[in-house]
Amino acid sequence: MPAADGWLLIKYFFEKFTMKTDCKKIFRAISVYTLVGFLFIGNHQRLATAAWSLHPGGNTAICTAPGQQSSLQIISDGAGGAIIAWEDTRDSHFDIYAQRIDARGNILWEKDGIPVCVAEENQNRPKIISDGAGGAVIAWQDMRSGIENSDIYVQRIDADGRPQWATNGTPLCTEVNAQNSPCIATDGAGGAIVVWQDFRTNYADLYAQHINHQGEALWAKNGTLVCGSIGAQSAPVAVDDGAGGVIVAWQDFRKSYADLYAQRIDGGGNVLWERSGVPVCTALGHESFHTIVRNGAEGAIVAWVDTRNGNNDIFAQQVDGNGIVNWLDNGIPVCTASGNQNYPTIASDGAGGVILAWWDMRSGEFNIYAQRIDLAGNALWGREGLAICVESGIQNYVCITGDGTGGALMAWDDNRGGATFDVYAQRVDSKGVSKWTNNGATVCTAPDTQCFPVLVGDGEGGAIIAWQDGRHKDKSYWDIYAQKINAHGSLGEK
Repeated sequence: MPAADGWLLIKYFFEKFTMKTDCKKIFRAISVYTLVGFLFIGNHQRLATAAWSLHPGGNTAICTAPGQQSSLQIISDGAGGAIIAWEDTRDSHFDIYAQRIDARGNILWEKDGIPVCVAEENQNRPKIISDGAGGAVIAWQDMRSGIENSDIYVQRIDADGRPQWATNGTPLCTEVNAQNSPCIATDGAGGAIVVWQDFRTNYADLYAQHINHQGEALWAKNGTLVCGSIGAQSAPVAVDDGAGGVIVAWQDFRKSYADLYAQRIDGGGNVLWERSGVPVCTALGHESFHTIVRNGAEGAIVAWVDTRNGNNDIFAQQVDGNGIVNWLDNGIPVCTASGNQNYPTIASDGAGGVILAWWDMRSGEFNIYAQRIDLAGNALWGREGLAICVESGIQNYVCITGDGTGGALMAWDDNRGGATFDVYAQRVDSKGVSKWTNNGATVCTAPDTQCFPVLVGDGEGGAIIAWQDGRHKDKSYWDIYAQKINAHGSLGEK
């Protein structure tokens, strides 16, 4: 029963009672019914807020709509909760949906998520940032104008789940040919800067656009050129520079193999570094699967998979606000252990350095390792990294976020229990000491497969983790579930 209906019931009995009694009895009635009312409201609140599961087979359903939900993105809502965006095929083609869940595990928007874009044809590859006011700005590639003519669209959703800009999104670029692979960074004022790969000239270049909190594009129509060098520029990743602009890194094929370059653009759309970009790594071999984070001083740290040694290793480089690389030429080795190291993920350590996590095959099967690199480029957790999980079976698809105290929170796929994957997590402090169960705390062991986790810190040393989930009978599609793990490594709030 809703709380308002409960008070109406109390009021009804009170009015009936007072017509037949004296003042002394009225006073007693007020006391009794006030007590009943507080008990009712208190019980109602407890029911409303006891939402997080305490069991790894439970968890909270974010979306169990028909069709497939995939390609999850997650950010903090600024109040201990999270906003999650994803691709969704409930209406046969891919659309973009989103949901907000509060710190106590209550679903705040409509069941199975709000539609961000349900235009014709496919919308996919969503990227999300906070709008700074409890909502989000979401960008995606959009095929409403044709499969070979994808464009870039964006939408702002407020804290109550209401779209703030044009229905089905505001176009950032509708030039000829394909625009795809968007990435997004905050402008620090409720808007965003979006960077994408662009084929308007039939070659892969990079363009960008700044959209303010009211949904107005501030730079040239269809975007400002970031890099148009010979060869392809692809797979951009971006982070805000802390001064209203953005730093973007990308894979660059101006030579015969893939290198990494970077560029800084200010809030007015001006390119601040060398016109064709600053080389981050031009070593022999290929550099790929790069990731980026701010360094806290208008620069950035980039990490990547590097094949210069004949297998996959992890390297990193810092570029300062002036576009000068601060560490060794072509980057410092983060891990060059035997076997392949793949798919680094990155988080700030809050002190100008970073914490990296990756999949590691030095044992012959994938495990999870991590390393902390300080501002000067020194490795702080051993020469080849710290073992986070070396359980039997496969551990992969690790994600990471800072814990707010110089350490990090990580989650990953884990099939230590058999043929299907579950979700595990670990917290590591600034010295590299694991704070939870050895080899990770259990997050989800529901039936069938759980995979591709994403996570965000809860502001109190814990995290909200979301993932694709196959526990339901229709095994051909994924749903989305989430779970809070607290600072002590237990499920739920406390």
